[in-house]
Amino acid sequence: MSAHKRLLKAPATQSAIAWLLSLFIRLVYWTNRRSYHINPAAAHLMRGEDNAIFAFWHGRMMMCPTIEPPKRKMHVLISRHRDGILISKVISHFGEATIAGSSSKGGSAAVKEIMRALKKGDNISITPDGPRGPVQVAQMGIVTVAKLTGRCVLPVTFSASRHKRLTSWDRFMIALPFGKIAFCVGAPILVSRDADDHAQEQARLEIEQAMNRLVETADSLTHA
Repeated sequence: MSAHKRLLKAPATQSAIAWLLSLFIRLVYWTNRRSYHINPAAAHLMRGEDNAIFAFWHGRMMMCPTIEPPKRKMHVLISRHRDGILISKVISHFGEATIAGSSSKGGSAAVKEIMRALKKGDNISITPDGPRGPVQVAQMGIVTVAKLTGRCVLPVTFSASRHKRLTSWDRFMIALPFGKIAFCVGAPILVSRDADDHAQEQARLEIEQAMNRLVETADSLTHA
């Protein structure tokens, strides 16, 4: 391994990068004109009156640490990959906790942690298309969590008028300063505890379609 790569992987370097990224997110947040578009059925969840499973696409995660209802701690499901470790360090600067795991690695242990957090009354954030896609296609993991816990899934997204899109698989949106940002929260979706395979697939499609409609709404509000 080259000295350059060793330096980038060093814990101190990762911590410094995470701190700088958190500062950039705060800069973007405070220098943009912000609007919030919350479905009335989700208002009580955004006020922290109950907890839920927050769902946002992998490519729209940059500004999500700034969407946190009061009174309830947010736990974010993060992959065990190197990028996941960096994301974990970034969101720690916003007071959010992380649960390590994904559908491909550490899944069952992660589900147990998620269930404990939800039972305690905390919120959970999940990227249903992570960690590797396909982009904006929900995997079954979020349905399983919703079914086991009885907590609703809450679609969340943002869009920015000034942004860059990466060429990564998720077309990650990097919001830029001095524009406008629209935060959108959809209606909660509940998965029955006794849902069979067919009902679970229907729920997966409902979540996916609701999230994609929300992205379209956010983009139309900012003309992204």
